[in-house]
Amino acid sequence: MLDPKYVPLFVGGFIVWIAIMIAVGYFTSRKKVSGSDFLTGGGNLSFFLIFCTVGATMIGTGSSMGAISNGFKAGWGGAIYGLGASGGILLMLLFTSAKKKGFITMSEEAQYYYGGKSIMRKVMGFMMFVIEIIWLGNHMNGGATYLQFVTNLPLPLCKLITMLGFGIYVFLGGYFAVVTTDAVQFIFILIGFILIAFRALPAAGGYGAVKSAFEAAGNGGAMSFYGLKSYGVLAAIALVLSTLMGVIGTPTHRTRIYTSKDEGVAKKAFLGQGILLFCWSFITAIIGMSAFAIASQKGVDIKPDHAFSFMATEALGPIIGLFFMIAGLSATMSSGDSDAISGVTILMTDVYPAVTGKRIKDEDYPKYSRIALIVMLALAFFVTLFVQNVIGYISTIVGGFLPGVAVAMFLGKLWKRVTWQGGLACIISGTALGLLNLLVKPFSAFISANLGGIAIPATIIPLICGIVVSLITPEDKTSEEDRLAQVFADREGKIAEAAKKA
Repeated sequence: MLDPKYVPLFVGGFIVWIAIMIAVGYFTSRKKVSGSDFLTGGGNLSFFLIFCTVGATMIGTGSSMGAISNGFKAGWGGAIYGLGASGGILLMLLFTSAKKKGFITMSEEAQYYYGGKSIMRKVMGFMMFVIEIIWLGNHMNGGATYLQFVTNLPLPLCKLITMLGFGIYVFLGGYFAVVTTDAVQFIFILIGFILIAFRALPAAGGYGAVKSAFEAAGNGGAMSFYGLKSYGVLAAIALVLSTLMGVIGTPTHRTRIYTSKDEGVAKKAFLGQGILLFCWSFITAIIGMSAFAIASQKGVDIKPDHAFSFMATEALGPIIGLFFMIAGLSATMSSGDSDAISGVTILMTDVYPAVTGKRIKDEDYPKYSRIALIVMLALAFFVTLFVQNVIGYISTIVGGFLPGVAVAMFLGKLWKRVTWQGGLACIISGTALGLLNLLVKPFSAFISANLGGIAIPATIIPLICGIVVSLITPEDKTSEEDRLAQVFADREGKIAEAAKKA
């Protein structure tokens, strides 16, 4: 815990910052909260807003908490998460053409790839909703860890405070409030983290002192290429896969494509952020390994997930450091708000019509979306009670449940012979593996010990299942026009009528 005399400073600063974000979100989104604009922000966003909201989400919980924690434990291994994130964002360039189709959810895109079959929309809609709850839980974990370090409050209470922090302005302003607050927070995050990184190595006594600290701890392999001699090759591959496939399988990033001004804006934003994230990955590693060296020199025992919080105060001093700890907390909130609004969009436009056969009236979107947001946040809070560690959460939950969905999207986009049965095989096999890994401890222990994590089998097995099932089922020859017509018919709630034609 931080020196108690600085706690009021942090809490007060955090409250002021939240108030600023609420004000920014409210005043910038006043003309964007009516009808379906509540969920899309008008669908015509500029390069600056798309670039910033992608960056604010990616330089979020995983980078500020997980990657720095890995740097604390495994030196240059702290850059592994950023490598996977960068790869995932760059691979999103394969999907930017979806902007031309007029989709508003990832479930619609998947439906189009798989012959316009309504069953794919229904299954993907449900999976996307679950995935967003998973990611929301991850961001709550990250923000709560910051707060616990500062206040020593119980972790569940810290999660609740974090949830309310970003939930309020999403509730008030919808998607446009998300992207405008993300832009502010992204700039704030960049300044804070880069300043800490520049101060980190000198505060630790230089690179030589960092290297000596790891060697003295019997972990000299942390200074190897990507820290592989410390982190482990298979564990590194598993983390890269879980992160990369997590990006491809997460609806949030597709929303950036669908709401951008045009395909060119989306391409430039993803390309720029992919390059930035690759460079950023080394910044997180430097902060993490410097935190380990300083803690070792001072004889301080801290948790790896507290490495950034510790570094902010040690490298910059308590007053300035606490200011930038708020930047770190902003990183988790700017990730959480995007996943929250994407999950609500899926629930409103995919899940609800699939279950009821009806479309929500345009004027009712804000009201029902706010109710759905409350439900999502409550479910995500419940999920966080099962996993405490940020990277552990990403490796276990994200790495287990998202690869199957991501593989289905890859096959749908890149392989014309794929069938809807093959797509379902990807999703079902991947989800089954994720559940098995989560619920059966001997199985998860075996996977962790021999394969470094569930992400490797959760990627390979769905890929094999998708290919095999597609090859033994009839080829789908539905035209692009008919596929699109089916997607838009389902969006309007004409499920029964459209299904007869599918």
